[in-house]
Amino acid sequence: MRNVFILLAGLLLSIGLVGCDSNGGEGPTAQVRFIHALSDTSGATSSVDVFVDGEGKIINMPSSSAVDDPTVTSYVNIPVGADTEIEFRDANGETVLSTTAGEANLEEGAQYTIVPTGNLDAEDGAPQPVVLRDRLDTDLGNDEVGIRLVHGSVGAGAVDIYLTPPGTDLQNVEPLISGFEFTDSFPGGFAGQFAPQAVSQEGSELSVTPAGQKSPVVLNLKVGGSDGLPVQPGQFITGVAIDNPQADPPFGALVQVDTPAQ
Repeated sequence: MRNVFILLAGLLLSIGLVGCDSNGGEGPTAQVRFIHALSDTSGATSSVDVFVDGEGKIINMPSSSAVDDPTVTSYVNIPVGADTEIEFRDANGETVLSTTAGEANLEEGAQYTIVPTGNLDAEDGAPQPVVLRDRLDTDLGNDEVGIRLVHGSVGAGAVDIYLTPPGTDLQNVEPLISGFEFTDSFPGGFAGQFAPQAVSQEGSELSVTPAGQKSPVVLNLKVGGSDGLPVQPGQFITGVAIDNPQADPPFGALVQVDTPAQ
């Protein structure tokens, strides 16, 4: 039976102008925000604090109840020195994930989204950061939105992703992405770029199936149209697949929509 998980009923959509919060700091900095996509066997983790060089908390990422409560922070300034350490700590003060500005390839003056992904309880799929440069200057046509996707679900395994007109039989089309695996990002290339995609007045459907299979559809998201994700041409969509053990099937997605400042 086609197993479709409609995300809109449980989706908190953040739509707004891209901006930044000044966080002080000396020397060259990059502007960084975070999307909370960590999970454990019960669902999403509790709140996570972000520390820079262990000297002080720069931002708190409240707990995300998976699909219906994604956390997307404001931008903060982080020094771009190669050894600058970025730590994610749980409520007990334990470091669950760390990286450095050098490993994340942070560049002075640029904007980034860092997505801590993975399952804290899984033997495979240990937490890892996915670093996206926020290239919101991608040229888009009059009927296009920019789309980028992150595979942050340990349990989903490799998947194929389709973007089609509503009601399309997937048997007759090729996937937009084939063999998409944990920590992969689309469209790839320069990390964080967006792929321009046309969205008609009737909207489009983003469908996810196990890799190499046309069914079941384990995730389905309507984009645009009268009953889909309310996006307009010229906007940019970041979608992150996550584990959601409380759902059936146990996968979900977090979605951030950005409107570049004019």
